[in-house]
Amino acid sequence: MIEVFMTLVITAVTCSLLGSFLLLRNLSMVCDALSHSVLLGIVLAFIIVKDLDSIYLIIGAGLFGVLTVWVVEKLSQKGLVKNDDALGIVFPLFFSIAVIIISKFFRNVHLDVDIVLMGEVLLAPFKRMFNLPRDFVVMLGLFIINSIFVIVFYRALKILSFDKDYAFMQSIKINALFYCLMTLTSVTSVAAFNTAGAILVISLFIAPSASAFLIAKSLKQMILLSMLFSVINVSIGFILAISFNMSVAGMCSFVGMITCLMVIVFGRNGIIVKSRNNINIKKQLNYDLILIHLYRHKNNLIETGINSIDSHLNWDKQKTNENIDYLINENLVEKSDDMYILTKNGIKYVENMLRA
Repeated sequence: MIEVFMTLVITAVTCSLLGSFLLLRNLSMVCDALSHSVLLGIVLAFIIVKDLDSIYLIIGAGLFGVLTVWVVEKLSQKGLVKNDDALGIVFPLFFSIAVIIISKFFRNVHLDVDIVLMGEVLLAPFKRMFNLPRDFVVMLGLFIINSIFVIVFYRALKILSFDKDYAFMQSIKINALFYCLMTLTSVTSVAAFNTAGAILVISLFIAPSASAFLIAKSLKQMILLSMLFSVINVSIGFILAISFNMSVAGMCSFVGMITCLMVIVFGRNGIIVKSRNNINIKKQLNYDLILIHLYRHKNNLIETGINSIDSHLNWDKQKTNENIDYLINENLVEKSDDMYILTKNGIKYVENMLRA
C-alpha cells in the first residue's frame, strides 16, 4: 500500500504543478478535453505498435493533445464559433472515435473503456521498473520535466498567464510556450490514466489549483499551495477509500471538491469572511449616520431628542437604541437633558471623516 500511496502522491503533485497555469489562463476545460481526446492517440499508436507498454502510446497521446488544442484554436480564431463551442465540437469527436475503435476491435485486449475512464491506482505495484512501480517512475520523471519547464520559463509563463498582450510586447514566443504547456499537459494526463483515469484526472489538475488560487497572494505561493493541497487531498482520499473499500481515484476527487468548497466558505476571501466584513461595514455605516445626524443637528431638540431621533433616522427604536448605546460606550455620544449630543471625541471623529 505504501507504493500505491507514493504513486498517487507523485501523480497528484505532477498534475497540480501545471494546473496553476491552466487555471490562470482559463484552460480548465481544455485540460478536460485533452484528457479525453488523447485517448484516440493512444488507440492509434496501439494499432501500430501492438504493445500496451510502448512509449509510443504516450507520444501518440501527446501529439493528439496538441492536435486538439490546435484545432480548437483554429476554429475559434475563425470567429465562427467561440472557444468553448469549439471544445464541445472537437474533443467529443476524438473521444467517441476512440471509444468506437476500442469497443469494435479491442474487446479482448486490456485497453477497455472502463480502465481508461476510471483508472485504478491499486494495480500500480504489479508493473515494475527499477524495482519500483512503473507508474511511479514515469510520474517522477514527468515531475522533474515539468519542474524544469516551470523553473526555466517561470517569468514567461507568469507574464503569459496574466497579460498576453504584454507577453507579446516582450517578444515572448507565445505560441511555442503555449503548445509546450499543452504538450506537457497531454503527456501528464496520459501518464496519470492508470492512477486517475481520463475523467478524474481533471480533478488532479484543477481542484488543488482552484483552492490555492483563493488564498494565495502570488504565483509562486499559488504553485506551492497547489502542490500542498494535492498531497492533502490524495492523502485523505486514499485513507478514506481504503477504510471504506471505495474507488481511490473517485474518493480523491471527492475530497478535492470538498477541500475547494471549504476554502470557498472559510478561506481568507471566503463567504464567511466576506459576510462578516459586510456586516461590520453595515454597522459602521449606521454608526456614522447617527454621528453625522447629531453633528448636523446639534442643539436641535426635535432632530436629536431621545424620544424622537428614531423617527428622523427612519429606524425602529430597538435599532436606534442599540447603535446609540454602542456609541455611548465608545465615548462618542452622550446624553444631555432630553437629547443626544456628540462628545469631544465624537466631534473630532466626524470632522475628520468629513474632511476625508
